[in-house]
Amino acid sequence: MEQTGHLLNVWWSFAFISAGGLLFGYLIGINSNVIAEGQLQCSASYTGPAGTWSSWGYGQCYHLTPPAQGVISSLNLVGACASSLVCFRYADSIGRKMEMQIAGTLYCIGSVFAAAVPMLWGVYVGLLTYGLGIGFAMHAAPVYIAEISPTEVRGMLVSCKEAVIVLGIFLGFLSGWSCSALGSGGWRLMILCSGVLALVMLMGIAGVPQSPRFLALRVASRGRGEGEDEAVEAERKEAISALQFLRRASAEEVEQELETILQDVKVSLADQEDAEALPLLRPPASPSRWTGKLRAFQYPRPMILGCGLVVLEQVTGQPSVLYFATKIFLCAGFGNSAALPSVGIGLVKLIATLITVWKVDDYGRRLLLFVGISMMALALALLTWSFSCSYCRTGIAITACPSNDIVLPQGHATMAVVALMLYVSGYQVGFGPIAWLMISEIFPLKVRGSAFSVAILVNFASNIAMTIATPILMDLLMPAGLFGIFLGLACASLAFVYFVVPETRGKSLEEIEAIMRV
Repeated sequence: MEQTGHLLNVWWSFAFISAGGLLFGYLIGINSNVIAEGQLQCSASYTGPAGTWSSWGYGQCYHLTPPAQGVISSLNLVGACASSLVCFRYADSIGRKMEMQIAGTLYCIGSVFAAAVPMLWGVYVGLLTYGLGIGFAMHAAPVYIAEISPTEVRGMLVSCKEAVIVLGIFLGFLSGWSCSALGSGGWRLMILCSGVLALVMLMGIAGVPQSPRFLALRVASRGRGEGEDEAVEAERKEAISALQFLRRASAEEVEQELETILQDVKVSLADQEDAEALPLLRPPASPSRWTGKLRAFQYPRPMILGCGLVVLEQVTGQPSVLYFATKIFLCAGFGNSAALPSVGIGLVKLIATLITVWKVDDYGRRLLLFVGISMMALALALLTWSFSCSYCRTGIAITACPSNDIVLPQGHATMAVVALMLYVSGYQVGFGPIAWLMISEIFPLKVRGSAFSVAILVNFASNIAMTIATPILMDLLMPAGLFGIFLGLACASLAFVYFVVPETRGKSLEEIEAIMRV
């Protein structure tokens, strides 16, 4: 088939589908500014009455304890975990496009609720609802992108998903910096901006087609039953329409591609041991379908590898650094300008991600993981050393000093910021794009969908644990102790990559599956 001219609509569909990741990254970016002093959190100089759980008023601030800050920061992740379980069971029944439309709706409702309700419980409910949208979006987007993309751009588009998330983080940092200058109500505007972006996402998704491969799966499934001729014909026509939009090709070429897809689907169905391997294309009538979803655990090596990568990318601290970036810059002595360097972090992450996506097929997965984690370990060693020289601005013992009063000697603050930039760059060279790329490669086809859901669930669960634990550990261990723990976990990650992670560059999925069985 002549490929020239069809990529415009593929990129158009990618732009709106990947906006779900953009909105996830945006919330990560604004989080540290939302809970910063002078925003949701009362400033140290504030002497007026603080808001309570249910007190009414738009000008309120709150005395948030470190556990409360951790809970607020992790609410969206709790929602994402909950919706990931729903995706594990029902996503393939409703389709990729509908999943993204549900995600966009939840994004809109959650952001407006958190920004508009003048009580603290409204923030909690809004962020939890927003998180439900994150779970749907993170499950549907990579599958949809892979299914609509021509072979020659599929790898690049799937990898670009990470770059879109990082772009969202950068925009979140930028929004946090600019909205913080508007005063104590700036955090509401930060959150509300995500609702506007979600509305644009919803409008765009309305104009993109359903995944042709998903429709082909439904055609093949219905074709095996009786009395479903009309449904088969309608879904076949929808698949042809979707391919015509995406490929911008002649009717004959589209028919030929659809027939190829249908033949591949029929071969795949014939290879399944039972109907459970086909994810929920019929009504969910039997609880035994959960058993079919758990077949992913019959493959221990890829499951250990996949879950190990997503856990290690969380416990080495990078998400915690992003969620609490503004506080770290305050400790480094940047005072009221702490939000501005966060914008620099977002820009550095974006540049590092784009370079990695460009070179991933040249240097391989293992090498990039080694380089990225080594950069993180070096940066953590510098951060640990820098903060070991910290002191309390009020003159009390450092072990009794609140984290907001910790400062660094002149010169050490600059070293800490440089180390943070190196740290996030290392993550984007290694864990950021490579972990999810490998997860998409290492599982057999018949369990790839359910295994992907398990990886997402483990990822969000470990992210929740780190987000809640970080402010508590920051107060208990001081920054130097916290970064020392992350340093030890980064060294453990290097050992994990050396002993467990294979190189998959240049190998077919069948070759990778054979490696995983050894």
